[in-house]
Amino acid sequence: MAITIYGTLKTELASFLNRTDLAAISPSFITSAHNKLNRDLRVRDMVTRATATLDSEYSAFPSDFLEIRDIRINTDPVQTLEFITPDQQNVERNRWGNTSGQPKYFTVMGSTWQVFPTPDSNTYTAEMAYYQKIPVMTADADTNWLLTKCSDVYLYGALVHAEPYLNNDERVVIWQTLFRDAFQSLEKEDERTKYGGSTPRIRNRSFG
Repeated sequence: MAITIYGTLKTELASFLNRTDLAAISPSFITSAHNKLNRDLRVRDMVTRATATLDSEYSAFPSDFLEIRDIRINTDPVQTLEFITPDQQNVERNRWGNTSGQPKYFTVMGSTWQVFPTPDSNTYTAEMAYYQKIPVMTADADTNWLLTKCSDVYLYGALVHAEPYLNNDERVVIWQTLFRDAFQSLEKEDERTKYGGSTPRIRNRSFG
């Protein structure tokens, strides 16, 4: 069966497990696989951009944020902010005091990112390239780019989490191997694309 939507993924999962009584629990297996993919997978299909007016020291990450690739300020010329650790940020602040000006550095502080120097009265537009969360699927008709591109990584990932629940520990290694192969094939394809000269799929949106 071709897995193109969330409903067929659940059906195929039940088929692989040879069980018809898992309708209530199978979404949790898929969710566990989904969460692991969000933690570990970083490929070009996950890259997007968000823009915002930079008028304070702290800014919130977009709601679908996973990891920063870069932040730049659309000045003339464009200024790419340099990442520094919070400790380095404190060193810079102690060195220069609470000065304001065009930001040059950024660091991550919990659910926000912080710039230094603090933006002055000029208007700065910040543009962040980041890895976004893989879209969640809840309804049977739902799909996302990853299910369309590599449905087996979802299927094998869900099977890895299903077998211990069913006390079939001896089969976990099989699904782990297949999951790892599917995962690595995604990464290898991404590497080939990078060196092939293609550009990431970019969608401009606002922070928040």
